[in-house]
Amino acid sequence: MKTLNAYFNDIENLEKFIKDNAIEDSSKLLIQVFTHENNSSFIKNITNFFSKNFPLSSLIGSTTDGEIKDGLVSTNTTVISFTIFEQITLKTEITNQFDNHFQVGKDIASKIIQEDTKVIISFIDGLLGNGEEYIKGIESIDKNIIVAGGLAGDNAKFENTYVFTKEKIYTKGFVAVSLSSKNLNVNTDYSFNWVPIGQKLKITKSDKNVVYTINDRTALETYAYYLGHDISKNLPYVGIEFPLIVERNGIQIARAVIAKNDDGSLVFAGNLNVGDEVSFGYGNCNEILDKTQFHIDKISSKPVESIFIYSCMARRRFMPDKIEHETLIYNDLAPTSGFFTYGEFFSEKDNKELLNQSMTVLALSESENINNKKLTVDIKKGASSTVQALSHLIYVSTKELQRKDEIMISQSRNAAMGEMLNIVAHQWRQPLSSISMIANNALADLELDSLDNNSLEQYLKNIQKKALDLSNIINDFKNYFKTSDKKEEILLKKLFDDTKDIINANLENNNIELIIQENDKDIIVTVYKRELMQVLLNLINNSKEAFTSQEKLKKAIIISVKESNQNIIISVCDNAGGINEKIIDEIFNPYFSTKNELNGTGLGLYMSKIIIEKYMQGTITAENRKYGACFNILLRK
Repeated sequence: MKTLNAYFNDIENLEKFIKDNAIEDSSKLLIQVFTHENNSSFIKNITNFFSKNFPLSSLIGSTTDGEIKDGLVSTNTTVISFTIFEQITLKTEITNQFDNHFQVGKDIASKIIQEDTKVIISFIDGLLGNGEEYIKGIESIDKNIIVAGGLAGDNAKFENTYVFTKEKIYTKGFVAVSLSSKNLNVNTDYSFNWVPIGQKLKITKSDKNVVYTINDRTALETYAYYLGHDISKNLPYVGIEFPLIVERNGIQIARAVIAKNDDGSLVFAGNLNVGDEVSFGYGNCNEILDKTQFHIDKISSKPVESIFIYSCMARRRFMPDKIEHETLIYNDLAPTSGFFTYGEFFSEKDNKELLNQSMTVLALSESENINNKKLTVDIKKGASSTVQALSHLIYVSTKELQRKDEIMISQSRNAAMGEMLNIVAHQWRQPLSSISMIANNALADLELDSLDNNSLEQYLKNIQKKALDLSNIINDFKNYFKTSDKKEEILLKKLFDDTKDIINANLENNNIELIIQENDKDIIVTVYKRELMQVLLNLINNSKEAFTSQEKLKKAIIISVKESNQNIIISVCDNAGGINEKIIDEIFNPYFSTKNELNGTGLGLYMSKIIIEKYMQGTITAENRKYGACFNILLRK
């Protein structure tokens, strides 16, 4: 096989290129067209030529945000790539009729996949096309097929994109070609190297690639809050520069904004699911280019005769003067062509992803030969710009803050474990004391020669019952120390009862009554069960500590619930006198404690706030009421 690449200027020059290179019409000829011209008349001029002169060939094409010919990057050009195979069977399909993106991927795949299909190259609409659902549809037919290509561009105008074959030109379309042969070697690679900056945020409402809220702010408000109103006003045009980064199957994936809706929701190039943890991402030019040698070494160790690069528009726009440092070197290995996309398809083994901010590489060969050419990337890196230096500073600072949070979480859990072990010790004393007393009674009866079989059996049954009580206590606490892997639907009354089982004996020893107010109906909430129990136990313990200096006849802690259409509010209140108004605004700060050094870490309320706000997208607040303090936990339904 061989690939020949050309710029298209006019039909006359195209005919000359074809003649000079002896390119003949064949069913084994694949033509790819990458054009900046977002003009159906211009595209039709090209497709009519090939339809008339190359009827046997297969042609797929896309509009772009930049073109790649022999590793050289250009804009405002049209690149035509001719790949002449020896044994490959080609089959194309194009459509703009579909019910949903998953179904169109499934339909196209079932029409073009053959017994020995190795790879599908596909281009789809870059504005409304959900690339992630589309490749899931392909995967549903055959998960082993490699999918390459990406989302069409329109020079960052975000108005309309085109995909086409010789016969048809579509906006809002999908085009694909399958390459089938037992002797085709297919290798893929991708380069990302965008860095996550700032704290992790959680997707709180979404529908596939439409994100409504992030941390319960609208998606648009989130961009405005973290990046400024000027950036949010210019979405989606600047969305590609500030993607959200999420981790999937061990791969960091960027999701770029491609459209903005009137309700404050944003449309992304791929899906973001409820519960996904995301960070804003930003590119570091030197970091990106540093990886080029690694990627060229990876591909050069494989059989390669032709290379196709489908790279994100953000890479070209982020480092326009240096982008060829990561594309040109591939042409020293094999003829290289491609284009800059609004999203890239990447496949590795049975894993398929839609990427953003990435350069994807498809290397093909009908030979087993490896040329073993040693290529050395020589990149003269400039001094880091102020923006790059700041992004690096933010990245490092973010990592340090995350590490600090991890340490505080560990300290908090250790402190909680210590408190729970004290409670276990208290709860064990009564059954152990009873076992000891039963045993002493049995020994006394034995010494007095009055221990008959019936008495012995009763003593043993009593010991067995107390031993079972000890075992149940251990089970209660063992379950408490398990962390929750995922949210689960729980009955709040059951959670309150489980919490009371753990701590009630300790409260009774301190003459404190724990009251769970009954509700008219059962209230169900979806939460991390153990973590919510940890918060409740922490609040109850704080109330217990507040009673230590109180000489009240009746000490009470009350747990109650209120429900509205959208929210559930759990309140933990006491009659211990309340919180000093001078410090009430500080109690959720890390390491703030009103207890002495031995009894308090100052992390309990801080970690309770982290658990409720970060992991459950709720809020926790404190207030003083008539007789004491009240902590209110608001959870979304």
